[in-house]
Amino acid sequence: MGQVTVAIADPGDPFAGTALSRLGHELRGPLAGIIGLTKIMGRKLADGATDAAQQARQLDMINNSAAELLATVERIVTLARTADAGRRLEPVDCRAVCEQAVTATAAAADQHHRGVRLQLPPSPVSGLANHDDLRDAVTELLDNAVKYADGPCVRLTVHADGPAIEISDDGPGLADDERERVFLPFERGHAARAGDIAGTGLGLPLAVRHARRCDAGLAVRTGSAGTTCTLTLAPLVTGH
Repeated sequence: MGQVTVAIADPGDPFAGTALSRLGHELRGPLAGIIGLTKIMGRKLADGATDAAQQARQLDMINNSAAELLATVERIVTLARTADAGRRLEPVDCRAVCEQAVTATAAAADQHHRGVRLQLPPSPVSGLANHDDLRDAVTELLDNAVKYADGPCVRLTVHADGPAIEISDDGPGLADDERERVFLPFERGHAARAGDIAGTGLGLPLAVRHARRCDAGLAVRTGSAGTTCTLTLAPLVTGH
């Protein structure tokens, strides 16, 4: 089956409409875990039934829940900040950006037993963008692919023609009812829910925001054979 082009929804206000209730759901889990564990530890202290090894495990669980909560808050703040006007465009080395994205997603790729095949042309490829926004857009798209794609490998390719950066995987693609929805804050696709994979539903909205801030075009095509996301940069003008 061929791929179809996805209409990418503007992330909009992360607190508008039903997004606020979805945000509450994302925050409720870690907070409930912290509160529940502190109550258990408090009762055991009061009863004098403390166990050092058990306390260490419970403190570790509290720390993990707090870290998850902090990460969610930080991503919400980033999404809000990226609504501001874009930053100054400058020549950006696409190969360096992709190498940084691979490094940033290495832990997630290892966790999901998935490799990243980095395909770079022999010569430098540069376009007009903002380095940080482009790096973050590629990182979010690559992180999404290594977490939710089928198959052992995700491909990250730099094309001199464009110039463009392409992230592609081998499936399962986006279902009809989620193609636009997954680009909205706190929405998660079927693969994320079925696989019980931790996440906030902010990765793709952040990728959209970062791409728009540096005037990079973002095209997404999906089908039963996989999904391809392409970031196209403005070419360098004479004198750069």
